[in-house]
Amino acid sequence: MAWLQAVSGTYLALFLVIHVSAIAVGRLAMHLDTKFYFAAAGFHVPPFQLFFIPYYFLAVVALFTHVGCASYWSLAGRSPRLRRTLLSVMVAMGCIAGVAIDLSLAGRLQPLTIPAAYLAPYKR
Repeated sequence: MAWLQAVSGTYLALFLVIHVSAIAVGRLAMHLDTKFYFAAAGFHVPPFQLFFIPYYFLAVVALFTHVGCASYWSLAGRSPRLRRTLLSVMVAMGCIAGVAIDLSLAGRLQPLTIPAAYLAPYKR
């Protein structure tokens, strides 16, 4: 369990460094509003989906896993089965949320047209 918490925490830290850096560059250097279109643009220009699909999915799964591990440790006096079940449910919820977020960013849940300004950095 400690290993799972360490791996998920490490991925979250890496994600946050990359994500905050990208937001800073997007706002300060590219002068873009870093809203939904900014996050979704990478899903719409090949081959960048190969990076962004697992990048966002794993971040969401890592967050739910990390919180699940914290819950696991906080219930130390409870049955191991309950603790494992809670962690498993948290990981499953993270997978479902990760898929939903990726589908949304890819424009599969709603019509989505990315403005050209957000696609331009990927086409250079």
